[in-house]
Amino acid sequence: MVLDLSSNKLSGSIPVELMALQALQSLNISKNQLTGVIPKNIGDLKLLESFDASLNHLSGELPMSFSGLSFLSSFNVSFNNLTGRVPSSTQLQSFNESSFIGNKLCGVPLTKLCGEVVHNRDQEEGDTSHGVDFG
Repeated sequence: MVLDLSSNKLSGSIPVELMALQALQSLNISKNQLTGVIPKNIGDLKLLESFDASLNHLSGELPMSFSGLSFLSSFNVSFNNLTGRVPSSTQLQSFNESSFIGNKLCGVPLTKLCGEVVHNRDQEEGDTSHGVDFG
């Protein structure tokens, strides 16, 4: 089953009801105005071969359940507001960096490595000067 909802000016979240379409092989929701996160149970779509959610306003992290998609051969989440580490030990590592560009993602296959976040002690204590010394 193929579902192409691209370029329809859709807004709001990705409907979680789509995750119940067990026979879905291709899901294209690109070029819309979708917001929110990619449903955590996207991995329930075990037959999914193609996933394109590019050019939306999606946020949050890529769900770890992507690791359950063993048939995934086409993938694009470029130009969203996604953050965090690309889930490892998945087929996601086989895709080109262009599949992820325009987000704040890190880790293989991207050239940006994930590092530890260093917290500024002054900011943790409520200092709003942002390190600027006005004295």
